[in-house]
Order: sequence, then C-alpha cells, then structure tokens
Amino acid sequence: MTDTVTRRAGLDAGVPGDCVAAVDIGGTGTRVRLSDGGTAGAVVRAPGRTVSAAGVDSEALLDGLATALETLRASDPHFRVRALGVGMSGLLGLTAQPDGLPDRLAALFGTDRVVLASDMVTSYTGALGARPGAVVAAGTGAVALGTDFRDLWLRRDGWGHLLGDEGSGAWIGAAGLRAAMRAHDGRAGGSTTLLELLAERYGEPSGLPGRLYPHGDVAGRMAAFAPDVARAAHRGDRVALGIWRRAGEHLADTVCAALPPGEPPVVSWCGQLFSAGDLLTGPFLDAVADTAPGAELVPPAGSSLDGAAALARLALERPDRLPDAAPFIRSLTPESGATRSPDSC
Repeated sequence: MTDTVTRRAGLDAGVPGDCVAAVDIGGTGTRVRLSDGGTAGAVVRAPGRTVSAAGVDSEALLDGLATALETLRASDPHFRVRALGVGMSGLLGLTAQPDGLPDRLAALFGTDRVVLASDMVTSYTGALGARPGAVVAAGTGAVALGTDFRDLWLRRDGWGHLLGDEGSGAWIGAAGLRAAMRAHDGRAGGSTTLLELLAERYGEPSGLPGRLYPHGDVAGRMAAFAPDVARAAHRGDRVALGIWRRAGEHLADTVCAALPPGEPPVVSWCGQLFSAGDLLTGPFLDAVADTAPGAELVPPAGSSLDGAAALARLALERPDRLPDAAPFIRSLTPESGATRSPDSC
C-alpha cells in the first residue's frame, strides 16, 4: 500500500530499511501498523483506552501496546522503529500526566523520535496532510480542527451529545428518534417510517426511555439509529432526508468556523459518518460552498492511522516541519533536546 499521506505532505519515500510505527488509540480499540519506506504492513489491534476518575489509564494503554509489539516481533523479530506517530482519543481532556507519555512510548518502541497527538490532529493529517486548512471528523460525535500547522490550532465543537456534536451520528440518531416519537404521539413533524424502524431496533416505542437513558453510552445508542435514518431517507422519507440535510449543514458550519484566518481556505472531511455518501456529502459540500465561497474542497487522502504515520515520517525526515503545540501535538526528537539511542524492538 502506498503511503499517500506521506507523498501528499511532500516527503521522500524514506530511507531503505527504515521503519516507522503508527498508532491510533480510540475508546473501543487501538491499531498499530509499521511502514517500511512507502509500504505499510498489516494492522495489529490492541485494547482501546480506558478512563477512570484520574483520566486515561496510561499503564493499561502501554501494556496493550507492548502486547501488540510482541505480535509484530513474532512475524519479524529484526525490525527497528526509527520514529513513532501516535494519535490518541481523549488526549486533550482525559489523559492523566500526558507530559510523561512521549518518553514512555519512546522507551517502549525503542526510538528517540516520537510524536504524540490528539486523534483530531492525526485525522486532520490523514485527510489533508501537513498544510493549513480545516478538517471536520464525524462519527458518533463531531469535531473540527483548523490549523496553520505552526502556531494556530482551532478546535470547533466536539462538546458531546448534550452540548454539541451537531451533525454527528448521535445527533442524527436523536433527531430520527424524536421524529419517530412525534409520529407515535400523532404530533406534527413526525415520521411513520422512522417509527417503524424504531420499533424494529428498540421494541415498543413507549419503553424507549427505559432502554435508552440508563445506558452508559447514550450517545452510542442514539448513533446506532443513524443507519435507520439513512434507510428511511433512501426510501424517500422527507423527514429523514431533512435530518441528513441539516446534519451536512451543521458539519459545514463547524468546519468553516475552524478555518484559520490569514490562510487560503482549504476544507476536508473524515469519519465513518461520511460513508453515508451523498446523503451527507452533498448537503455538506453545498453548505461549505455557500458559507466559504472559493474554499478548496479536498477529498480525504487517508485515515487517522495514515496521519499518525505521516507525523512519524515528519519526525524522521523533516523535524523542522513538526510543530510542538501542546496539548494538540507533542514531539520528542533529538532536535528538541531530548535524545535517546534507539534500541531494536
């Protein structure tokens, strides 16, 4: 597989025999992948981050990564990690003592070049590369990042399903459930199609609050209804079509608010929600064009894992282009004054 993000960032293919590691840490799982030059290897999976009152459990996280490295060693015991890029969900608000993580990750992977970034940053870099612009990521939640990739880092939304995440999977699911319950009550603005789909997924509508509110992951439960809202839209349901249109408009509003001032307006997007295709991308692109006329719309080049690999390659080949902008992104390189001799993994 060609590292398209690395090429898009204007980097060389890499020194023959080198190896960079990319790690994508989420709430439900972690992915680890090695790249040798421009060729990416298989993805090894590990447990995701766990969160307690003290924040993300760094010990459990490092144990899971150590197990993933053992799996990689089993297939190739001689690889050397020259640089490591890590994207981590929750880095901005949930991680306890994040300042020590780059050093511990460096020791674990045996490298003196580590980039630890929020998953917003790796999603951005995966979609757009290391250049100024704004990227919106939409899945269960929704958040946008705008940056000049130097000093300016703008976060927009990402405030959770109670305070924001407008246009996200949870927002779409909740809007669909509300329309279904309106139909159940015989109120205006309801959708009998969505009511039927609610009953298929959750059972008797009147019992929905008891099945939804006490659940630990209310946002995830609501987002699970978003595919049903898509099904209704594909059947021509006008209420469902309107929900997807408003979702695209909300996401466009979020990403345009993140555009860094003084830079050419460049917009991209990423996240599982955009797999809905033209139901979402059509209204989204139209709304971006209306809100930011003349903006360059760039289809996403890759994933957050690709973005982590691109950051690792920057640390290895062009550390001068690598910003150190805590808490969004932290780097550990010889050029930053923290040096460690790399060991074999």
